Order: sequence, then C-alpha cells, then structure tokens
Amino acid sequence: MGSTITLHDLAKTYPNGQRAVRQVSLTVEDGEFLVLLGPSGCGKSTLLRMIAGLETISGGELHLDGEIANDLLPSERDIAMIFQSFALYPNMTTAQNIGFPLAVQKQDHDQVSAHVKSVAQTLGIDHLLDQIPGQLSGGERQRVAMGRAVVRRPSVFLMDEPLSSLDTRLRARLRTEMLAVTRSTGATTIYVTHDQAEAMALGDRVAVMRDGILQQVDTPRNLYALPANAFVASFVGTPRINLLHGTVYAPVDGVMAINFGAQKLTLSYPLTHDHQMLRVVQGQPLLIGLRPEAIRIADKTHATAFERAMTGVVEHTEFQGHEALLHLSLGGQRADVPPQLPGHATHHPARRGAADLLRQFRRRTGLFDRHPKLPADIQPPAQSPARKGIGELVVRDEPGSRHRRGQHIPLLIDVRNLLIFNAHGERISPDPTRTPEL
Repeated sequence: MGSTITLHDLAKTYPNGQRAVRQVSLTVEDGEFLVLLGPSGCGKSTLLRMIAGLETISGGELHLDGEIANDLLPSERDIAMIFQSFALYPNMTTAQNIGFPLAVQKQDHDQVSAHVKSVAQTLGIDHLLDQIPGQLSGGERQRVAMGRAVVRRPSVFLMDEPLSSLDTRLRARLRTEMLAVTRSTGATTIYVTHDQAEAMALGDRVAVMRDGILQQVDTPRNLYALPANAFVASFVGTPRINLLHGTVYAPVDGVMAINFGAQKLTLSYPLTHDHQMLRVVQGQPLLIGLRPEAIRIADKTHATAFERAMTGVVEHTEFQGHEALLHLSLGGQRADVPPQLPGHATHHPARRGAADLLRQFRRRTGLFDRHPKLPADIQPPAQSPARKGIGELVVRDEPGSRHRRGQHIPLLIDVRNLLIFNAHGERISPDPTRTPEL
C-alpha cells in the first residue's frame, strides 16, 4: 500500500536568499501517480528532494500518513527514489544491485535471491542478472535502478526525471513499463519531468510549477481544457497554444466581437455564459488563447453555428509526417506569457470578481434578456493581413498540404473553444465550473 503525502505551505530558501520553493500546499492521495511538471529551475526537483529528506525544509510542514515528517531521516520515511543518473554500483552485478537494499537489511540470502528474480522477470531483465552496469544499455540500467527501488516495496516512489537521458522511443516504452510496475505495487508515486507529453501520459493528476510557485493541480484533461493561466495553457499541449493580443468589442445593441487588430472575430448569439462574462472586460488588453484544434481550414463543408471566418497568410509550413503545421499571420500581434507576479500563487485563482461584476451588469441593464439587432458577421478585410515575419497562428493541416508561403487561407474559428486571459495571464473564460468538452 502507499502513503498519503500532504504539504502545508512548504518552502525552501537557500542561505544566499534564493527562494526555490514558495509556500506549496498539496495532497497526494494513497496510491496516486502525481507528476510535477515545469521548466528547468522551477523548483520541482527541490520539492521532491524535500519530500525525500535530502533537502532541509525552510518553512511549512510535510506530513506522511498524517504524521509530521519534517525532521525524519531519509531512511525513516519508507521512500524509494529513482534518479536520472541511475546511480548503480559499477562493480556489482545486476542481481547484486537490485538486491542491495535487502542485503543491507540482512535478509535471508535465499529470500533475497527469490525477490530479485521475481522483480527482474517483471522488468524483463532476468537474463541480465550476471552482468555489471558497464555491459548494459541505458534502458537496461534504468530498469535495474527501477528494480532496486521496487524490490524493497516502499510506500512511496519519488522519481526525478528518470528517463530524460534516454532516446524518445525508449522513453515511450519505459514510461509505460514504469507505470505498470508502480501500479502493481500500490505505492504512491511522485514523478518529476519537464516533458509535458510525458506528464500528460503518466499522471493521474499533474501539478504545474513556475518559479517555485504551484500554478495548478488537476487531471491532464482539465489541465488542457481549463488551464488556470496563460503559463499553464502554453506549457501543456503540442503544438503549443496560439496566444494573441486582443480586446473585446461589445456594443450595447450589436454583436460582441474580439478585435485582433487587422481582423475581428464575432461571437455567436445568444451568448454563452462564458462569453457574457467578457462584457465586463471590454476595452481591456486581453490574451486570447486558441488551441490548434479550435481552428480549421475552410473547405467545401459549411461552417457550424459556432464557427466564424477569418483569413490567414501562410508564413511557413512544418511537415510532421502524420500532419503538417501551417504557421499563419492574421495581421495581429502574437503574445508572450506574462511574467510571474512575485509571491503570487495562481493554482486556486480567485474568479469571483468578474462574476460579481457580471451580476451587477445584469441587474442594472437587463441586456442579456434582450435580443440585440444582429448586423452581418464581421468578415476578414479585403486587404492582406499585415505581414509580421512570424505567424501568430499554428493550424493543423493534412500531411499532403500544398499550401505555399504567402498564400491566403480561409479559416474557421470555433468560438466555443476560446481561452481568454487578462493582462496578467489569469484565465477569465471559460467558466472554471463547467465541464470541459473535448
């Protein structure tokens, strides 16, 4: 069985004043596989080492199964850790490396041998028991390191980017095996990685960190569809989300639209609850997020009731084998993720402000009960969108795409799938209480 791990405002500050981890609060349930995801230097490995007892805790509390564990020695925490570097004893055979934790406990030799053979068979390395690490490939050495951790049956596995030194194909194979092995033991697992594809494939939940601050903890599905902020939205998903500068245009007696500069995107009527909330931020600088699957190239099929037309100019075509990625310009301005506000944790952002303003707006005007006069859809301008050199938009296309640089492409945008953030990068739409539609 696993252990429940609870962090209460856990913090790490080094003697030079560097704050590596800032007031992280998180609960990992018994048997859960949680992934810590973030860029290099965000504090995820430091947090893992604090849980393992390899780093001292500067503030807050660590609880293992409800008992405070801040001052427990690593050997007292019933935790096994797997590192990127394998950390095998070079003069020991595979069998000796796997069985080392049991040998240290002075367990019976025959029992140790039986456990080692069983674990080796599970990991598919039972034919390598007599070889030393120098005779093994990278993938085989990582299986030995995994076997050494599994053989003692700990209640917690901590894994610090264990597959990052391996090639892509081997990583994909080993992460599936690693997940199966940890599931079979029932242990609680925390896995550190900077690879969002790996995080989304492995985690029951994923915790995204930035600059030592926890941004969001959620299932992979919700993390993708309902990111807490622009950083999470841009870090999760391949290809990366399209982020553009825009403003909301919301006339009292007309159709709401989002202005991207050279072009505008009208919103469907009647307005959804998500789009109604945008009235309170009209005129303010916003970041508009569009996943590539929310955009399609207009073909002979008709637009749905939720699709609106725009025009893009091809800047570059990126061939991926199974698909092509078109980099397009809309004549707007591509946005970058805003910097992290100092000490500002956003994994539970307050979103009541916009909702309260919306209710006040309803009471004062009653506009949402009216039927505004609907002018014709705002169409793309006749002139070419301004060329920026780098397209603001990435759109998926068929692998046999023949589109050329400079070509004008008609697009259809599904307005239901807009992700809208304020100037600080906090999401204001869609409504965080709704169920994502994927």
